[in-house]
Amino acid sequence: MFRLVLKQTMAHRGRLLLTFAAITLGVTFVVGTLVLTDTSRAVFDDQFRDASTEVDIVLRDAVAFDAAMGVEVERDPLDPQLTSRTAALPGVGRAIPVVKGTGLLISDGKAIVPAGPSMLTSWTGLDGFTLRDGQAPAGADEVVIDAATATAHDITLGDTVRVQADREVDLRVVGLVGFGDADGLPDTTVALTSLTTAQRLLRLGDGISQIDVIAADGTATSELTEDLRATLGTDVDVAASQDTAAASAAAAKSQLGFITGALLALAGAALVIGAFLIANTFSVLVTHRTRELAVLRAAGATGRQVMASILGEATVLGMAGAAAGTGAGLLAATGLRALLDAAGATVPDGPTVLSARTLLVALAVGVVVTLLAAFGAARRAARISPVMAMREGALGTTGGRGRVRAVFGTVLMALGVAALGVGGAIESMPALGAGTAALVAGLVALAPIVAPAAVHHIGGALSAVTGRGVPTGLAREGARRAPRRTGATVMALALSLALVVFVSVVGASVRGALQSGFDEAITAEIVVESARGEMLGGLEPATRERIQDLDEVGTVSRLRFGHWKDSGVTRALTALDPATIGDVTDVDMVEGRLSDLGDGVIITERQAAERGVGVGDNLAMTFARTDTLEVPIVGLIDDDDAKALSTDYLVSLASYRDWFTERMDATLLVRPASGTSVPEAQKAVEKALTGMPTVEVRDQASAAEARTASLDGILTLITAVLMLTVLIAMLGITNTVALSIIERTRELGLVRAVGMTRRQLRTMIRTESLLIAIAGLLLGTTVGIATSALFVRAIAQGGDLHLQVPTTGLALVAAVALLVGVISGLAPARRAGRLEVLTAIREQ
Repeated sequence: MFRLVLKQTMAHRGRLLLTFAAITLGVTFVVGTLVLTDTSRAVFDDQFRDASTEVDIVLRDAVAFDAAMGVEVERDPLDPQLTSRTAALPGVGRAIPVVKGTGLLISDGKAIVPAGPSMLTSWTGLDGFTLRDGQAPAGADEVVIDAATATAHDITLGDTVRVQADREVDLRVVGLVGFGDADGLPDTTVALTSLTTAQRLLRLGDGISQIDVIAADGTATSELTEDLRATLGTDVDVAASQDTAAASAAAAKSQLGFITGALLALAGAALVIGAFLIANTFSVLVTHRTRELAVLRAAGATGRQVMASILGEATVLGMAGAAAGTGAGLLAATGLRALLDAAGATVPDGPTVLSARTLLVALAVGVVVTLLAAFGAARRAARISPVMAMREGALGTTGGRGRVRAVFGTVLMALGVAALGVGGAIESMPALGAGTAALVAGLVALAPIVAPAAVHHIGGALSAVTGRGVPTGLAREGARRAPRRTGATVMALALSLALVVFVSVVGASVRGALQSGFDEAITAEIVVESARGEMLGGLEPATRERIQDLDEVGTVSRLRFGHWKDSGVTRALTALDPATIGDVTDVDMVEGRLSDLGDGVIITERQAAERGVGVGDNLAMTFARTDTLEVPIVGLIDDDDAKALSTDYLVSLASYRDWFTERMDATLLVRPASGTSVPEAQKAVEKALTGMPTVEVRDQASAAEARTASLDGILTLITAVLMLTVLIAMLGITNTVALSIIERTRELGLVRAVGMTRRQLRTMIRTESLLIAIAGLLLGTTVGIATSALFVRAIAQGGDLHLQVPTTGLALVAAVALLVGVISGLAPARRAGRLEVLTAIREQ
């Protein structure tokens, strides 16, 4: 049986080529995603593990939680006296004070802005950094940088670089370091200075960030950890260095979770669409090989053995596609990283990691998807009667209009429409998701009924427009006679286009809402932000200090962001200055006033309704620095205006200083002084901020546009990836039309014999391909727009978010679909045109 399967597969390898390509593309996407994330995770693990290679225990200020949304929380400085206290404790070999923070490197007047962090830390010689050249920093004017940065920017020993932190200072490079075996950390610049220099740059006074502890000889780390916890109390976090490194790595890796999930979901869509192609291929092959399979049955093969032979071919094909997809996936990981970089979601690079799990997933995906897609054809093959098959010579592919399929599809469609209606009415995402899934499943079930009818009517319209009645009529008839094949091909294209349309419409609607909400609520004419897009903001306090006293500036109001825990769920908040926020915004308060914020919290009207609370009630908020506090609700803000301020929770800057250690501003909203024009004020602000390369000064329009920059990048990434599904759908049309030629060889020979020219035959085949593409376009666009409209309503949650249909983008989608139809029919039409009449007529 195994040899038979191999011979059958090799005998039909030409017909399986496009199916193999579809499997390969789907597996490539899955493998590329897993390799990309595994490589990035390994980089994080190595980075944080190596950072504490010689350190046994790390002491830091205690916090309620370590990280939120992939960002480690900042901690208060430790009392420097704790170092000597710790060093004197039994079992402690050494206690080394450490200062850590952010320090941008500037060389030859140009800022070195990496994709990742700009690290500033005090020299210990124990944190994974090893000298490659020069000496450790000792003097107040000395710095050591990583060798990777030095090589990339032509910095050598003795050069002077500027380090920009809370203060700026010019330092002389006295050494170059590596990190483990590498020349530096991925996508990171590193500046190491003496302890006092780091304290001065970060304005810590004599405070320290942490204490690295090395256990005395003969002392177990676990025992010393417990002793230190008992001695130092709950105000100090005592953790083994490997636990600290693991927590830091987990925080960094958590940001990859969304990326991995999104990419795998898109890969799943590609595989589902590819499954239609596979199902079509095996259905047509079984039909064409009816006589061959009948001979096997007549020779004694059971139906189960015939079915096993077909599934065996599918297994071989799936394994071959998985192997090819794995190889291509290693290359695709690089392409995905480039797409993510373009979308603003940088992931670290490192040695490629191809895990055993990835290989198993690739094999399972390739084989399982292929087997499931081929199962229907295999089951039909098992039912072939030797006598009937030998007599009729063909099984036919005109089936698929069964009563059970029609009832099942109608029920699913009805359930889907009902769930979508309910979900749209109550603005429920789960209901909309379930409704969409049921609708799509119903359409798939009804595809052999709906798609041929759609192609027939479209063909009639096309015939009336073009005047080519005979070729178009024969193309319509060809599609109608193979409803299952036509239905699967139309659905593959329709689903891929529906996804593209859905993403385009939802993206355009959210983009429009973000921009209009910002324009309406933010009245500040100038906005100062970090160009690096840090989650919690990247403006040093010195940024505000440089511009607040300018004659051209009237009001400067700060915004800061922070994370807090809400019954274990991480949420974000915005801190603002109640005294100045009214000068730069125009927000609608449902109850209370921004100026009365004080030590309370203002929440959105929707949050108040969901929680069943109002002004005068308390909201339990857990902060890393203070643990859980009962914060009074002092006001309710309009939902849409809150979006302009980025979160559903607003607190004062005074409260922020009490609850958070972070001191970075996220945004400065600037209003020019009376009598000063906006261009004059903006020019003055830009001049004052010269030398701060990561600061971006924007007018209101540019700031509103910037609000959607990250969204635009994500949408571009998703759309680019979704075009892979369109490519697979195109392969499906090509494959279907090509296999239909094999199936209809005698028919094509007969129409040529009665006078059809080669040109007319080619036109007929191309028209059939085009009709399938138009049907897929119309169905996909309809489903995409209808579902996106409901999802936009749910996203709005009663707010001011209106459906926006990007006509230019959808026109481009339509053009792509029509181009797909034209291109998909070229190769099959050329092959059909080459058929010899007598040879074709003799085909059975």
